[in-house]
Amino acid sequence: MCEDCVNIFVGDYFDSYEYIPQEEEIANFYAIIDYKQQHPETVLLYGNHDLHYLISAEHYSRYNPIAASKYRHALMENKSLFYGIAYPIGEIALVSHAGVTKEWYGKYFGSYQSESLLKVAQKINELWDQDKNAFTFDVNATEIDDHYGISPTHSPVWIRPETLVEHDLFNGTVKQIIGHTQTGAGVTKDHNIICVDCLGTKERSYILEI
Repeated sequence: MCEDCVNIFVGDYFDSYEYIPQEEEIANFYAIIDYKQQHPETVLLYGNHDLHYLISAEHYSRYNPIAASKYRHALMENKSLFYGIAYPIGEIALVSHAGVTKEWYGKYFGSYQSESLLKVAQKINELWDQDKNAFTFDVNATEIDDHYGISPTHSPVWIRPETLVEHDLFNGTVKQIIGHTQTGAGVTKDHNIICVDCLGTKERSYILEI
């Protein structure tokens, strides 16, 4: 963790790619919660692997039915510590699990009218509080045979970077910082889309200087 920065967690606190016992996953989650409590400026966001423990409509890959009730309880009892789905960094960047497309935003809020990033984040986070189904896979998939997240109408916990680049809400004028999709070797950047899911290849937070 970067002690001199605001640390931002972009979601998916459970369902590790490599097998981790549920007791260890829970312990890891509570270690993050403890860090947040000690450093209140820390930002916690949700991802799709958190969503499917908060709803009953869909279960995604690596869903753990045995541990589901424990994971849901852990998320619910600490929900007051979460910022939501989207977090603005001034007018420079919007951080979310997967990114925001103009199609998904338009579906729920109408066309983007150059609102402040704070306003954009507030709209998205209020929708999350009111209706988590608006962020699910099946509700927003529109492309035929989309089993991955390529439909431009996917939500900020599901859209894939290759689609986000083409359907970016901000048309590249604002940085979008995302996780969700593995980049393999390290942080990648394309069209002002910054991917930070490095699949365990980095030992420190990605530091964005603004």
